[in-house]
Amino acid sequence: MRELGALAISLSNEPNHWTWTTNSISRFQEVIELKTISNIEIEGRINTEDLSLNTTYGAYLIIKVSDNAFGLDSIPSEISVSKGECSATNTTYLCPLDEKNETRGSVFFTNRKQMMEKRVVHGEGRRPSKREDGWMEVELGEFFVGENSEEVKMNLMEVKGHQLKGGLIIEGIKLRPIR
Repeated sequence: MRELGALAISLSNEPNHWTWTTNSISRFQEVIELKTISNIEIEGRINTEDLSLNTTYGAYLIIKVSDNAFGLDSIPSEISVSKGECSATNTTYLCPLDEKNETRGSVFFTNRKQMMEKRVVHGEGRRPSKREDGWMEVELGEFFVGENSEEVKMNLMEVKGHQLKGGLIIEGIKLRPIR
């Protein structure tokens, strides 16, 4: 894993799987883009001493999906946030439904859309939400910063399916105070 400050992405140092590139709307000099891989593992870490005391934070994976993306919308990934003995997990899908396909109204797209929305409505997963800056965010979870210094781990890991996928662009993990 190549370390991105407090962010590690499995096989990110393998040029057949990932490439470092610039993105004009990113606040960072470089972002990492998935070329092709069968499973994704992303882990972020931070020590709570770097954050405000007595505050609840939300952790969000900031992503984009390229026009040539494939394999991202049908396989769920496990997301988690853990601090000490406490851990919360959920499921997410890395790709929102493709608006270009929606206008085509294909039977395949309609079936896929119904399947994904049924999973999300029944609590089986989250989908990325669009941000004003052109990126999307996937909520990984929440954690509370108390008086003691502890390490927080934020993960996204594909745990089933392992189909080929590509076109995911990762900017990083953002922590935002929510309470």
